[in-house]
Amino acid sequence: MTDTGLNPRVSSPIRMGQIGLGGGIAPMHLTEMEKNPNFQVAAACDIRLDDPNVAKQAARVTAAGGKIYPDYQTLLQDPAVEAVCIAVPHFLHRQVTVAAFKAGKHVLCEKPMATHPDECRMMLEAQKASGRVGAVQMQHVGRSSMLELRKAIHGGAIGKIREIFLSSLWWREESYYNRAAWAGKKMMEGQWNLDGVMFNQAVHFINQALILASPGDLPAVAHAENIRTALYRFHDSPALEMEDTAITQATLTTPDRPRLTMVATTCSRQERHMIEILGDAGRAIWNGMGYLLSHGQPSTEFHDDARDFEGNMRTFNSFALAIRTGSTPITDFSQIIKTTDFIFSCYQAAAWNIKKAPWAATENLTAVFGQIARQRALPTELNPRPQWA
Repeated sequence: MTDTGLNPRVSSPIRMGQIGLGGGIAPMHLTEMEKNPNFQVAAACDIRLDDPNVAKQAARVTAAGGKIYPDYQTLLQDPAVEAVCIAVPHFLHRQVTVAAFKAGKHVLCEKPMATHPDECRMMLEAQKASGRVGAVQMQHVGRSSMLELRKAIHGGAIGKIREIFLSSLWWREESYYNRAAWAGKKMMEGQWNLDGVMFNQAVHFINQALILASPGDLPAVAHAENIRTALYRFHDSPALEMEDTAITQATLTTPDRPRLTMVATTCSRQERHMIEILGDAGRAIWNGMGYLLSHGQPSTEFHDDARDFEGNMRTFNSFALAIRTGSTPITDFSQIIKTTDFIFSCYQAAAWNIKKAPWAATENLTAVFGQIARQRALPTELNPRPQWA
């Protein structure tokens, strides 16, 4: 990988087509491309152009001289578009990505890459056949705090990695699962959607943990084995078919073979995200900032550059460099597929069993997560064991 730094300049701006203008993420993509001289928004599309929120984003594109199309098929025919940024529901990622590669476009796909490993492999095959660049918009990978902490970890600052504890706690109201037809669904239109907490909210931090643990240059994502998972659904919304809480244990197949314990939920009123990495010579923490606590050494903090909100700039610029110089993006398809592999394997390890649990029990979830952190066990193995487990 070529080190992108924060603000590299490419020889000419990448002429982008934004596929999908609704939701919360598309406006962030547009903002990054508007302010970044490495990009020019040449076009955009959405099948809901009569929606006020979509129309508002479309107006931003036309104001910048871009064209608006009613669907992605038409946009992909535009010769002025050389790359696309895909922000559509999960179940459409493979379909739109493959079509883009067949049309000769480079692809920056919003997370998750896809929700089934087979679909990811189809995307990879289409990429290789096209000779184009494929990357996933995992913006946290580009954060300075994360990259500097990772460098220190693999420079030996905490010794051999023994254990990783990942906590990704979110809060979502019942109405969240009624906002769109695909929200919370296992399948949509005969395609895998898997819109549970792992593939929707926690995927960023799962990906971060696997990258922090993996040695070597980016892109590098660790593989896991011996996965054990318990899945629960506390929300009562009939729209939610997937899990809103997941607890996993696994062994990473990196040289140090650390144990990973993960808790993820959308039922925590106090949102908090933390990756703690325990080594035999210290520990490291990443929670939006990086903290290094080596034995016998003063603690070290790693901060983000104020210009780079949540890593968007670096991941976008890495994509641009890959197109113009032939380097490998820091969120290349070939490695991010391992994150999909891991999450899908969690569902398989749980035999796709999502146990319904009472909403009232969420009042004590924080205490249960504390037990899991101390005992490093699934809920059914805790002592005392929660009644809902």
